[in-house]
Amino acid sequence: MKRLLFIILTLVVVISFTGGCATMNATMNKISVPKITGGSEESDSGLYRKVPASMRADVKEAEFDLKRAKANALMADEKLTLSEMQKEREILRNKYARYDKTLAEVLIKKADIGVEIKKMEAIDNSNLGDRASNIKTIANLKTKQLGIESDEIEIKADMEMTNLRIKELTKLIVAQEKKVQKK
Repeated sequence: MKRLLFIILTLVVVISFTGGCATMNATMNKISVPKITGGSEESDSGLYRKVPASMRADVKEAEFDLKRAKANALMADEKLTLSEMQKEREILRNKYARYDKTLAEVLIKKADIGVEIKKMEAIDNSNLGDRASNIKTIANLKTKQLGIESDEIEIKADMEMTNLRIKELTKLIVAQEKKVQKK
């Protein structure tokens, strides 16, 4: 029953779209829409050349307004590019700060493991506790320490790459700011 209802509903939708499209095509064929272009073909033809110079002042003013509008649009694009670059640089600075915080946390873990290793080595050197257990514990702690050092190296590399990108973006931003100020 649900399947039949779904098929009927689908058919109704398809028919309504088909009918709507046919009606729309017939309506659009009856309507003539003027074509708008950057410069109409008629104004570029030989007819405009026949217009007396005294009557071309309005056209010259309109052409000047067009050039000014295009220049304003280009400037807006340059400003938008600058803004996007500044936004990306701020995102990277935030990312760098997060890496810095993570690095600080990793260094705390590294120092903590270092303290634990030194304690266990002092216990082992004092011949306290089970020697086999002490050696195994020291080995496990040193393994953890190596993992933490690996994390530290990765984070430092990420920080360097992020800092490099920030410096590159800063140079691009300075150049873009000069473009915006010149215009």
